Order: sequence, then C-alpha cells, then structure tokens
Amino acid sequence: MLELDAMLSGKRILAIDDLVESRSAMKKMLMILGASNVDVAMDGDEATQFIMDHDYDLVISDYNLGKGRDGQQILEEARFTCRLKATSTFVMLTGENAMDMVMGAIEYEPDDYITKPFTIDVMRQRLTRILRVKEDLRPINVAIDAQNKEQALQCCNQLLTEKPRLKNRIERIKGRTLLALKKNEEALALYESILKEREINWALLGKATALFYLKKLDASNELLEYTVRQYPKYVQCYDLQSKIYLEQKNTQDAQSSLERAVSVSPKQVLRQMELGRIAFANKDFKVAENAFRQSMKLARHSCYRSVKNYLHFAESLQYKISPKSTRDSRDGSNDAFKAIDEAKGIYKENPDYVFEATLIESTTYTNLGKETDAKLTAEKAEKLMAKITHPTAAHQLAMANVFIATKSHAKAQDLLAQLNARTDLSRSEERELNRTRNEISEKVVREYTTEINDKAIAFFERGQLSEAIKLFDQATSYKEAGLAVLLNAIQAKITYMEQRNVDREMAKHVNSLLDRIGEMPETDERYNRWTQLKQAQQRIMRAL
Repeated sequence: MLELDAMLSGKRILAIDDLVESRSAMKKMLMILGASNVDVAMDGDEATQFIMDHDYDLVISDYNLGKGRDGQQILEEARFTCRLKATSTFVMLTGENAMDMVMGAIEYEPDDYITKPFTIDVMRQRLTRILRVKEDLRPINVAIDAQNKEQALQCCNQLLTEKPRLKNRIERIKGRTLLALKKNEEALALYESILKEREINWALLGKATALFYLKKLDASNELLEYTVRQYPKYVQCYDLQSKIYLEQKNTQDAQSSLERAVSVSPKQVLRQMELGRIAFANKDFKVAENAFRQSMKLARHSCYRSVKNYLHFAESLQYKISPKSTRDSRDGSNDAFKAIDEAKGIYKENPDYVFEATLIESTTYTNLGKETDAKLTAEKAEKLMAKITHPTAAHQLAMANVFIATKSHAKAQDLLAQLNARTDLSRSEERELNRTRNEISEKVVREYTTEINDKAIAFFERGQLSEAIKLFDQATSYKEAGLAVLLNAIQAKITYMEQRNVDREMAKHVNSLLDRIGEMPETDERYNRWTQLKQAQQRIMRAL
C-alpha cells in the first residue's frame, strides 16, 4: 500500500489561502509530507487562473478568501469548466462554523473537508485516506474524464468485485452513471437493493430521482417527503421536489420547496436563481427580489454571473416603486438603477443586454412618475433595438409595451403590426401580443391612422405615388382605419395603375378595401367619389 510521500511525489498541487502565513505554513507542511511541486495562490481569482492554466492533481483551498471568489466558487467554477478532473482531488479547509457556509461547500462535493486549525498529523491522515481511495477508484474516474459513461459503468461493476470495502462509493457513482445513461429502471433496481441492506440518504434521493425520470411523480414525492423528515439538511431533495411540482404545474409548492432549500443552504447560486424565477412568475415579488439579490451577489465572482441576475433583480423591484416618495420606493428605484448601470457596464459589448437593461430603466422612470425621463430612455432603447440585426419577438413585445407606457402609441402600433406579420411567435408570445393590442384604444389607433393618412396625401399630391401607397398600406393594415383613409388608399392605387401599369396583386388589394367599405348610402357626401372609384376599378379588372 502506497505511503503518503509516494502518493504526493510528482503530483502538481495548488494551495490556496489569503493569509501569507497560512499559505507558507500549508506549503511547508505539504513539502514535509512528501510533495515536491506546490503552487500557491493568494485569492480566488489567482487560484482560478492557475486552475485554467495548469492540470492539478490536488487542490487544497481555504473556504474564506476575503474579497472575490471563495473556496466554494473556485470549486464550482473548476467543475463547471471541467478543469478539475474526476481523477483530481479537492480538499476544502474552513474555520467557518456557520451552517450555510458548510452546506454550501458540501453541496459541491469536495473530496474532503477539514476544519481549521489542524495539525500536520491530521493533514497526513486525511490526505492518506482520500488519496488511497482516489487511487483505488482511478479506473472509474479515468473513464468519467474521457466522458465514456459505458466504460465507467463497466469499471464500477469490476471494482465492486475487486474492492468490496469501497462498495458504497462505487455504488453511488454507478447509480449516477445509470441515471446519466437514462437507464432508469436499472438505477431504480440498484437503489432499491442498496436500501434493502441499509438506509442511506443518497440512495433515497437516487431512488426518488429514478422514479421522477420514470414519470412516477407521486411515488417520487412521497419518498422525498420521508427523506427530508429523516435528513432535513439534505437540500438536494427540495430541488427535486420543486421539479416534481413544476411538472405538475404546481408553481406555489415548487416555490415553497426551494424556499425550504435556501433556508438550509442559501449560498447555492443556481437554486437562488430558480427560486427568483418561480417566485416572479407567482407574482411573489418580495421573495423574487430577495432571491435575485442573492443570485446577483453570489454570482458576481463566479462562473454563473449572468446579465439575467441583474435584469431580473431590477424587474422584481418594480412592485415597490411609485411616484410617492416613500422609503420603499426610493430604496427600490435606487437598487434598480444600480443593478441596471452595473449590467450595462459589465455587458456593454452586447447590444441585446444593453437594450433589455434600457427598457427596464424606462419602466422604472414610468413607475416613479417621471414621464419625460421615461420617454427619453424609451427612445434610447428604440435606437438600440435598431442596431440588433434580428430582434426577437420578445424584444419587440417588450419595446411595444414600453412605447405604450410612455404614450408613444403610434410607435407601438408600428411594432405590433410587425409582430403580427411574424410566423415564429410562440403561444405565450401570441397571448402577449393580443394583450398588448387590447391596451391601445380604438380612438388612439384611429388618430394614428389619420396621422399616417395626412402624410400619405402629401406624397400623393406631389405625385410620389409609390411612397403614398406604402403609407396608405400601413394605415389600412389597422382594422380601425376610417372610410376616408380607405378611400384615399383606393384612389392612390387606382391612379398608380392608370398612370403606370396594371398590377394584379394591387388590384386584388383594392377589391379587398372596397369589400371593407361595403355599400355606401347615397346620402353620404362621399357617395359620388366611392361610385367613381368602383367604376375605375371595374375597368381595371376588365383590362386584367
């Protein structure tokens, strides 16, 4: 059996601590124990860069590293980027006694977890134990690093015979591998056989996961309820419960499950992001605000930093912002503007993100009752959207709603007309489009079409028929367009066909406009004009 000095010899090791004395002591300790190649990092950012640049066999990191990334964030980033191999070892050191710190680190599964202060003998014992286990499991971990799940499964089966003392560790890896391969029935059978021998929390969660993938949602949830009663700190159970409730369209209980999880382990950023998303959909804006605030804070120095954290946080604050100068409104608007500015600064090279942030900025001004600022910011957003090569339907819908909020109804109508012509709208986007249309009154639309009509007449009188027809088409695309607008559009197109050339599609469109007008009574002052236009159209149709 290999001794520690033999296992450490030749391995590349990274020791991380923000205190110079602790770094020196840790490196000296490792050298005494047999290490020969030890790098040291003074903070999380430097450590992450080291991990990106080199392949380490062993990483030993203090949890609390001052400003910037902490030990948990180093580990999660190393796992996320696959720079920490399965064959590598990560040991977390901490003097923190707070449960949220401990739970946050354990969730990312370091290979070992040592509480400070510790002696060289403690370090020797712990490293000897974990490195021997790593060496025994090496064939499995090599297959995992090669992303060969089938090979990993074969190695698990082989080592279960050869290394019976590691049965629990190997079966845990085997269960996860079966689930990753979508061999859910086999995974279920494995977990059930483990639980017949003795109850283990990870086997209970594994069985519940297999039941979930097999669509046995009630059975999975029942098992999870039992598990959290026995192991109330086992937060991954709450995550799976939330997924079950979402499958069942029960968003309230999904939110409650995640709230229970973050009360135990508040430092898991992905969980906070999911809680914020669900709470916002549930219109529980206070919970959403707190969750996104945590997401923004936790992700600031991690691989999970996202513009969505900043934008969702700013959106979740809108419920408390009003023209009244209350403390809540002031604090809410200040926090929203701060998040928006930070998002714009970090993601300034991405026009989509700056556009989305500017929309929320306009909405914040609207809620504060600052109409002029809201309109000016909406105009900035409009210019930003023009720079986006292919704006999405979501972009256009959001912009249309901001136009409505800033009383730019004409611009909103133009955008809604573009949206109506799209063929890629999802069902939710179609519902949002209809809702947005309903917010604009018929009177506003009629005023808008009249405004376009006046511009088109000016083109018509100057003989610029193509430009006039383009505007008339825009005006008549709204069902609220009045008779005068319809008659003017018909006249422009008939004049064009009489002076230039008869166009079948244009003639068809004239017919559709006449159909919209229908029969006109002789008492109407526009009757003679309508009759003349009908006769002209009949001559054109005969020519066709």
